[in-house]
Order: sequence, then C-alpha cells, then structure tokens
Amino acid sequence: MNSMRGVKIGLIGAGAIGGAVIDRLVNGADAEAENIVACETKDARREEIAQRFGVRTTADPAEAAAADLIILAIPPLEVSKVLDAIRDRLQHRPVVVSFAAAVPIALIESLLPPATSVVRINPNSPSLVGDGFNPVTYGSNVIGPVRALVDRLLAALGSTVEVDDAAMNLYTALTAVGPTYFLPVLDAMITAGMEGGLSREAAVAAAAATAHGTAALATQRSENPEQLKLYTGLRPLRDAEVRDLVKQAITDAGGRMTALQQKITDAARTQSS
Repeated sequence: MNSMRGVKIGLIGAGAIGGAVIDRLVNGADAEAENIVACETKDARREEIAQRFGVRTTADPAEAAAADLIILAIPPLEVSKVLDAIRDRLQHRPVVVSFAAAVPIALIESLLPPATSVVRINPNSPSLVGDGFNPVTYGSNVIGPVRALVDRLLAALGSTVEVDDAAMNLYTALTAVGPTYFLPVLDAMITAGMEGGLSREAAVAAAAATAHGTAALATQRSENPEQLKLYTGLRPLRDAEVRDLVKQAITDAGGRMTALQQKITDAARTQSS
C-alpha cells in the first residue's frame, strides 16, 4: 500500500528531482494536489509546477515546512541554509526526508530540533516511473507510524534497501549515478536500430526489453555476469575496456561525493563554532 492520500506534503526544491517526486505523488501514490506545497525560488519553475500538477507553490520554505512530511530536494550545499530557515517552524514535529547527496543524516539531525524524525533517501531517476532503487537510512526517531509513512513514500518511488549512512556515498555512485552508465548504451542501441531501418518505437522497445531481460538474468541466475556472457556466442564489445571505464566512473563519482561531504561537514562546523 503506497497511497499518500490525506498526507500534507511540503517539498523544498521543485527542480528536476522535486518535480519527479511530485509527479509520482500525484500520479502514482494517490496524493491530493491540494495537500502538496512546493517551494521553489525560480518564478518560472513555480508557475510550471503549479500549472502541470495543480499544487500550491511558494518561494518561502517556511510554508512548505508546515506539512506533515517535508521533502528536501535541494542541492547539498543549500541544506544548512534551508534547515536554519525552517528550524523554528517545526513545533508540529513533521517527518523530514532528505534527498540531498553527501549530507550525512547526523548533520541533518544536528541542524533540527531534538527528536525530529529524519530520513535520508538516495533516489535515482527510474523513480520517475515508480521503478527506482532508493537506498534509505532511518534516523533513530523514525519508528512506528512515522516509519510506515516513509515506507509508503518509498513504495511509490520503487524498491529500496536500508543501508548504513556511511555507505550512502557509494550507493550514490552505484545507483543514483547508475542510470548514466546504462543510458549511453541504450542510446547507441536505439540509434543503430533506427539507422538499420527500424522505427524509433521498435528500436526503443527492443533495446529496453533487452536491458530489462538482462537485468532479470543477472538477478535470477547464480552465474556471475562473465559466465552469463557464455550464453551469447557473438560478443563484439571490448569487455575489459567497458568494465574499466564503468569501474573508474563509479570510483570517480564516489570520490566526488566523499569530497563534497567533507566540504559540507567542514562548513557546518565552521558555522557552529
């Protein structure tokens, strides 16, 4: 059961991620548009979101913070500033869910009133169609009905796994950034199919079904990917080069997240001293 009906939801940040979440809430989780307030600093984006989804929009994060469930869909470096702006508006004890990469849950909790229920989710773009993979870390105050509410949100986005907060940077590199490793391959397959005479619709269907089936194969069989390749006689890719390229991309992404986390943590310490 992933219905968010009756839940008052405030989104702070209505950019690409925030817009995708609103889409899922309204079109995939039965949330009422009148129960959603989206905070966005850009006038044109507020107008676009209001017209597209029928939700109320604002430039004031305090208005979004009046909700039962507050979702932070903002750049990591803005988290401290936003939490400082809403900290004194949380007497109603809402649940605060952060989508901000590289911001540790302990830091978020330290910037909010004691006993605030805080959750950190690391979404990826397939969540837009309800098929995302969204690692989650629950704060110590997230129990009972609060935990059930968050799990309903997660169900609307796709599948999930509970992870230690220290592993989130690695999960960012693997799952949040992960679609960018697959999409260029899909794009190349689609383009090759179209250039060979297929319609775009047929090429997309063939490439997407192949990707989906390959994922199922890797999930449901005990062999590792190297062994699974033996089921296909022709292998035109230079496997070692592809493998090294993707491994390096993941390492680089993880390193960037770790460096960003250190920058955010250092800035917070400086501000509090």
